[in-house]
Amino acid sequence: MKNSFALAVLVSLNFSISNTYSQGIFLEKGEAGFFANGGYSSLESGYATSFGGGFALGGVMELGFSSTNSTIEVDQYYYSDEIEVNSKTISLGVVLLKKKAQLELNVGYSTSDMGSDALLLGFNVGSEIKLHEQLSWYPVFSFAVGIPTEEDSGNPITALGLTAPILIAEHVYLGPTFALSEGDLSWGVTAGILISFDIANTGDSGW
Repeated sequence: MKNSFALAVLVSLNFSISNTYSQGIFLEKGEAGFFANGGYSSLESGYATSFGGGFALGGVMELGFSSTNSTIEVDQYYYSDEIEVNSKTISLGVVLLKKKAQLELNVGYSTSDMGSDALLLGFNVGSEIKLHEQLSWYPVFSFAVGIPTEEDSGNPITALGLTAPILIAEHVYLGPTFALSEGDLSWGVTAGILISFDIANTGDSGW
């Protein structure tokens, strides 16, 4: 990782965003849902934990918010120093296609207590693979770019991500995450809970 606090912050943010995949992929058209999730990420130069939640309309859109705490080791010439970065991200996803697979466009904005804020743009594509009556696998591939909003804050940073959660009984999901950003490979785990309901008949709960 380059010797720049701002760049370290953006790499951390991009890792989080590249794995903020569509919660709405779990929903069919005509369904809506509230979700809450959390995750742990092991970075090549530190680690990060995140928590978030939001609302999604199946096959249409989703709105999410996440809070990420990262600890990153940055080289300082003859020694290294650990910095802690706290960031908040709000994101909007719009579903472009939902048939055998779902394609979603994402826009977000992140603020942090160190380094430049960032505008986040990206997309993800994923599909359901049925494993069992109560188990489904959802591999999701993501691409994201973080663009610093302040002058002299460095160039945009890109990230590629793969998230592969298993949805259990339509309400709980758990799975690994991987990301590649600026040559740094990261991995982690994500888990969450989803409360879904049919918007055509609110009397029928996903529970």
